[in-house]
Amino acid sequence: MATSSQTPLTDFTAGTGTQTVTQTVVAPLETSNTKSAKISTAVEEFAEMCSYLGDMMPSIDAHERTPNNPALYRLVTREFPSDERTVGSKVALAATHHVAAAYQSYQARNDGGHRPTFGEETFFQLDTQSFDIVENDRGFGIKARFIPYDPVWFHIEPRPYVREYLDRVCNGDASVGTAEFRLHDDGGVSLHLPVSWEVDVYEPAEVGTTVGVDIGENVIYAAAVVERSGDVAAVEMERGAEFRHYRERLQRKRDRLQQQDDLRGVKATRDDQRRYTEQVLDTASREIVDVAVKHAPAVIRLEDLTHYRESAQDPIHDWPFAELQEKIAYKATAEGIPVEVVDAAYTSTTCRKCGQTNREYRNGSDFQCSRCGYEVHADVNAAINIANA
Repeated sequence: MATSSQTPLTDFTAGTGTQTVTQTVVAPLETSNTKSAKISTAVEEFAEMCSYLGDMMPSIDAHERTPNNPALYRLVTREFPSDERTVGSKVALAATHHVAAAYQSYQARNDGGHRPTFGEETFFQLDTQSFDIVENDRGFGIKARFIPYDPVWFHIEPRPYVREYLDRVCNGDASVGTAEFRLHDDGGVSLHLPVSWEVDVYEPAEVGTTVGVDIGENVIYAAAVVERSGDVAAVEMERGAEFRHYRERLQRKRDRLQQQDDLRGVKATRDDQRRYTEQVLDTASREIVDVAVKHAPAVIRLEDLTHYRESAQDPIHDWPFAELQEKIAYKATAEGIPVEVVDAAYTSTTCRKCGQTNREYRNGSDFQCSRCGYEVHADVNAAINIANA
């Protein structure tokens, strides 16, 4: 396949704009029995305050259900005065914000669904004024002020991706949002921390190289790098056989456990599937974005998934296509790569060489055009067509 030299992304300045990227960092915290007990108390009181305000919300006018409404905070602190709780006012304020924000989202959806419920929270939140991220000789720590006059220090376990983001925070290159401290069943504690920074994203119209991405079942993704000249510079694929096999095995296990009325086992298999799917999504999206970065400046082009296979019965179709696209877009923006969504109608049945469309040209994973003789993997053909859409 033909190749041509690419302008380095660092040299590409025409039509650039700035966007804010936010990544939620999940980091385990080193703890002790004493610290875990304090976290447990904070989680319990946070949940109680959320539950109380959640019960009150239906009787409050919709326009007053806003996070910054001081009347809501007064309701909470009147029911839970400072001398009857362990946590400080910032946790009470965070509970107010949490409930009000959930109701705002519920009202904005206006879909007639169930109202938000509270009281089962396994976390509590702190605003940016109530904690500090500090770099030290072990890496990073967090000082959390959720109990008056008793700040609690935690060491943040030094995982590589965590260090990358916390370095930005401590260097002043990124800001943080509301921190969430999660308590796990085994007594462990993890920090969920939004980290935001600015990136330069160049305009798609100014870019000559396009990465078309076709996602599917048998092949999780096919990514084709197409240059302005029409030459295909590179193709990357990730087959889905292992993913399908794993999910089918979990489905059989879940069916067996359901027959045995083992609800705990059923939940465990669902959790296993969720974690595995999340890992596959993260890996696939990262690989696709890496392809675009390698050939930058480039634009990633994805197919419009509106009403995509809504009636499919095959269990593999609960594979979250849209979530994969969201992760691609999110990670691409963080790298300064623009993303476009295009109408991908007939991309899988149209010959990318001569433009002829015929359903018979595609047979499973094979694509063969009887008009011009072009042969290629069907998903690669679709990816190239998406790039050219």
